[in-house]
Amino acid sequence: RSSVVGGLSSSSSSSALDLDLELVGGYSSMHIRRGDLQFTEVKFDSLQWYNNTKEIWRPNEILYIATDENEENFFDDFKKHHNGPLRFFNDYKALAELDNIDATLYGMIDTVVASRGSVFAGTWFSTFSGYIIRLRGYYGMSKFFTYYSWLDRKFFMHRWMGVSEGSLYAREYPTGWTSIDGDVFVDNDNEGQRNSVLPFPRDEMEKLKAMNTATLIVNRYTGHKKGDDANIAKVASDETHLARGISGRPMESTPALIGAKHGRVTCETNVDSLAYWNEPQGTRDATFISPFGDGPRSKAKYLAFTPDKGGFNNIRMSFEIILIIAAALGRILVLPPEQPMYLLRNDGAKKHRGLNGFFDMEGDYFKKRVRYLTMEQFIKIEGHPGGQFPVPVEKTEHLIHAARVCNPNRHGLGWKSENEPSCDEIHDYLARYATQPNITATHHQCLVFDKGMFDKGVPDDPESAAKFCSSGKRKLVYVTKQMQEPSLLYIQGGKPPTRMLAHYYGYLHFTDISIGNYYKRYIRDLLHFRHEIFCAAGKIVKFLQDAAKAQGFSTDDEGGGGYSSLHVRRGDFQYKKMKVSADEWYANTKEIWKQDEILYIATDEKDKDTFFKPFSSAGHKSYFLSDFNDLVGLDSMDPNWMGMIDVVVASRGRAFAGTFRSTFSGYINRLRGYYGLSMKDSWFGQLKEKNMMHEFHNVNLDTYAKEWPDAWMGIDADIAPSQDIL
Repeated sequence: RSSVVGGLSSSSSSSALDLDLELVGGYSSMHIRRGDLQFTEVKFDSLQWYNNTKEIWRPNEILYIATDENEENFFDDFKKHHNGPLRFFNDYKALAELDNIDATLYGMIDTVVASRGSVFAGTWFSTFSGYIIRLRGYYGMSKFFTYYSWLDRKFFMHRWMGVSEGSLYAREYPTGWTSIDGDVFVDNDNEGQRNSVLPFPRDEMEKLKAMNTATLIVNRYTGHKKGDDANIAKVASDETHLARGISGRPMESTPALIGAKHGRVTCETNVDSLAYWNEPQGTRDATFISPFGDGPRSKAKYLAFTPDKGGFNNIRMSFEIILIIAAALGRILVLPPEQPMYLLRNDGAKKHRGLNGFFDMEGDYFKKRVRYLTMEQFIKIEGHPGGQFPVPVEKTEHLIHAARVCNPNRHGLGWKSENEPSCDEIHDYLARYATQPNITATHHQCLVFDKGMFDKGVPDDPESAAKFCSSGKRKLVYVTKQMQEPSLLYIQGGKPPTRMLAHYYGYLHFTDISIGNYYKRYIRDLLHFRHEIFCAAGKIVKFLQDAAKAQGFSTDDEGGGGYSSLHVRRGDFQYKKMKVSADEWYANTKEIWKQDEILYIATDEKDKDTFFKPFSSAGHKSYFLSDFNDLVGLDSMDPNWMGMIDVVVASRGRAFAGTFRSTFSGYINRLRGYYGLSMKDSWFGQLKEKNMMHEFHNVNLDTYAKEWPDAWMGIDADIAPSQDIL
């Protein structure tokens, strides 16, 4: 049942507005009884059904019809007059895997799906319709949202009626669900009566639905009584705790958070306050179906790629883009083999790395939400003689070895069992079968997802697309059905002309804001560092905060602060003007820090004690990652995780000063945005760029220079980031 409801809700263009706080709606529903019903006066054709109910439905609204009518053309007259799509049980055969379910349960599934519609119209005298209405009562839905198609009884559910006042079988009665959680007999409800013979206005309905459902949630789950506001305050506090990307917007403005729970960090010490992600995500996200996929099909489609050749943050940025493209197209992501990565070769025992070595990709929730295969799994599934992309039998073992681990620098050297094969072996195999789309996340192009262009070749919102791509006069490339056709797409994300190096939100644009924000939450909630990294960082944060409390400094309500932080880039940084002396660093930032405040400094500077003397001379106790070797056992951890631990610890500082044009500093600022920290508590150590984070600008052509609020601001709502939110 949840698969069908999810498919209906996520396919509604206005589902964000129609869904109430308990995830009811996004579509409306009917039960049309056509079979052996003995009461012929309520059996009529679809045109009469339409005429009797037409003012109930919204224009373009999805209608789910539970019916025993077998002739599809029976509904042609209804379809001619109602602009929205009609959906039936069999439409979801693949999605809900109905062939694997006992067919005698189909009618019951129909009942539950129909009961969750915003508005429902049933067949008078039908006990099937009656039970749908009772379930709607159990769900707490207003009586004004339920109708019958027979004009003589159309509004019968809108007034209270005891069982003894009417036909026992013709309908269900509100005494079956009203006030049954109490110990008092009731002979009426608290919704009052309507004298109008017209349907309840839909705009009023949505307001009433939101208000009633909010009250229902408090009453049901907190035991709230009149005058007892403490429980409501607790509910509000719990809800706000989830709203990381929204800066305190109320729950009714963040429908994506309904059903979500705050993530947790697996650690022997409680460091859950460092989990900025939601796990599970909200129900709407969990049931979302991309409008750019193929839907149910017999053969899977895949997206394979190569990682970026730069440092870790370049690899991360490229992977974020690839991950979203695969998810939006409904494709299975094929991960590249383990291989050496630039600046991530600090472990003498293991030079080869896969993306799962850094991101939490092995947990059950990630696997549930992200469809992916390793390259080895992919070749075993599709590379056999009957697969979509067969490998010659004599080369299979060799290619599977390359799919596990390969070396980009061994091309042409031949292969022996004790050596790593060349990554070019995998490239040649993919290139043989795959289509390589002409897309690139450089300054020259932007990739736009627009449902109208994808479905009909005419964009729904060309203005939005043109505005997004106007920075730098980039070429606007739409995602089309033609792009989606090949069974295997292959993106060489690590080198021109198809390099995928940009912030994903600066390259990918969804003209439907609600869909764009879905993918921003997708990255926030699913693609985070491994738990070992957060566990180690959490222990350091706790130490720093305890030391700060001993000096009289306090943490914020979310468990952050107590100390402040810097990222000072000193190593192989290509932007020489951004490498300033320690005296300049201190002079440019000294008013940011509180007197004698503890500072955590993430840096690649080798001579830390000497270089950062201006800070210690000013009374600041400075800590570096190397100071915590014994506390968290750094020597026993993957040495390639050290920079990632630095990122997390620095992101929790009360105030932060970073290095402009450093993607390392940029990612710290993004995490601070995820944590809900103000942009006005972030600075840069370079004087000219010092206050850049304090001004609102949407992401533009200079995308690498910093992270932009587009990544976190407003993403739990269905709004675009703006100065108003800031």
